[in-house]
Amino acid sequence: MLSQFNNQVLSYGPAAVLPQNLNPTWLERLQKAADEFLDSNFDLHECKDPRDVGDPLLMACVYEIVAYQTGETRGLSIDDMAEKLTVYSLSVIMEAVHRDQDIGLEPPDLDNILSMERIIKYKRKNPEFVEFLKNICIVRNSDKGWFRNLKEKLITS
Repeated sequence: MLSQFNNQVLSYGPAAVLPQNLNPTWLERLQKAADEFLDSNFDLHECKDPRDVGDPLLMACVYEIVAYQTGETRGLSIDDMAEKLTVYSLSVIMEAVHRDQDIGLEPPDLDNILSMERIIKYKRKNPEFVEFLKNICIVRNSDKGWFRNLKEKLITS
């Protein structure tokens, strides 16, 4: 599937991986991968740390965006990749919901797709979004790394 994704999406450059630019088939596949990534790393009944970095399709998208933003993909720590995958996964899910029901989502661009600031801006327009994140344990009490930073950014902004 990765070679098919490469031929049909990645070969068209980094803008092709923006959720709003994905055709319905690839958006559905990436949404499924995003759901599985979030489900495997966040649990409704037990908040836990990420166990793995993520789906190869999601990782390919994040690498493509990071390469555009920085000119390289080396040097991403596991924590950085986990945070970027989480933000990208949320972006894919938000786009899928937006296509189904207009939720007032402003499409991301290559410069802000992996930015928590964009998610925070949407949170201000739709405060129920943070409740959703709390329910799936993305926003939780933790003294560990990026989870705490993510929580603090979303709650206090």
